[in-house]
Amino acid sequence: MSALLQLTCFQMLIYAGMWIAGWVIVGEERRAVLHWLGFNLLLAVGLGLVSLRPAGDPWLTVVLANLVLAGAFLLLYRGGALFLRLPTRDVEATMLMLSCAAFAVWTGPVPTGPGWVHPGAATAALIGWVLLAASWRSRGALAEQFGPRTAWVALAPQVVYGIVQGIRAWQIFTLNASVVQLQTQSASNQALVYVSMLSAAVFNLVFMFLIVLRLMGRLTYMVEHDGLTGLLNRRAIETLLEREWVRWRRMGQPFTVMALDLDHFKQINDRWGHPAGDAVLRSTASLLRREVREVDSVGRVGGEEFLVLMPGCAPASAAYVAERLRGVLRARPVDVGAAEPVTVTGSIGVAAVESTDIDLEHLLRRADAALYLAKAQGRDRVVCAAAASGPVPATPVPAI
Repeated sequence: MSALLQLTCFQMLIYAGMWIAGWVIVGEERRAVLHWLGFNLLLAVGLGLVSLRPAGDPWLTVVLANLVLAGAFLLLYRGGALFLRLPTRDVEATMLMLSCAAFAVWTGPVPTGPGWVHPGAATAALIGWVLLAASWRSRGALAEQFGPRTAWVALAPQVVYGIVQGIRAWQIFTLNASVVQLQTQSASNQALVYVSMLSAAVFNLVFMFLIVLRLMGRLTYMVEHDGLTGLLNRRAIETLLEREWVRWRRMGQPFTVMALDLDHFKQINDRWGHPAGDAVLRSTASLLRREVREVDSVGRVGGEEFLVLMPGCAPASAAYVAERLRGVLRARPVDVGAAEPVTVTGSIGVAAVESTDIDLEHLLRRADAALYLAKAQGRDRVVCAAAASGPVPATPVPAI
């Protein structure tokens, strides 16, 4: 068994080396990675101490070994909570660790009578509880962030190993301690070590994969979104427009485009500085996200220019939404650090796809033409490309 335990230690050191490399690369996930690095290192130390039984000092190879193993799994739990942005429950973890330590010191490392209980009983119970509780508490966050199937793959090994440790704790309490001690050569102990190796392999590889998935998601987000406002960038919104155009040509599903440009935006930058302009852009982006429908897409296509794609929206309804946006924008001044909040207005051009549009660019040009007309007529107004003779009246129309 000593050779098998030492092999397991070597495996944990390999995973620790993997997490050291990950710590250099992953950036924002370093706190979680540091915990998982500690988990593997403590596992290696704890199992290494166990492999020295029975020749080594029993206070080191029994009591300290079990406390090190218990601490390893508490680090595992805390790292997972940090990674998934869940509460770390430090008070609970501290109480568990203190209870385990008190039990180990109270029992001592050497049998003192027929009723003697090995300190590994508390360690196995703690590990089982930590793994099962972590699986239960993290299932929702994993499913939400990575999908139900990925959550099942990530949690299944933890649940199985947690149950195994629970059974082991029961065995230690009820059977002869000399039979169930991990260094004892037996089929059940060998099976436990192999299950431990497999569970550690699955855990480390799965969570490294989850980190890669999260990094890929962030890279995709950065490619598709504007860094200042968080809205879709020009390339992303144009991709969605092209999809809607294809859907319109094939199935006749209508859509409307709304082009918005902030009025006199350069004056804001010139008078209060670019931080003030950035505040106005972020405020406008927040307003657009809040006021449009969930199915609508909002993008920033220029310095102070925004584009809203509204699938399945009739021209009259789109005009009403645009007028509401214009009114809300004007009614909510932006705090830019000046003596008083700055009143922001915008000009909006609305264009619904029509059979006369020869391509997507033609539709966008009509929306731009309506926007320019709104500017020419005095700004702070809405003009619809289908009736570009004046501003759209602010009268309610049927809901979208």
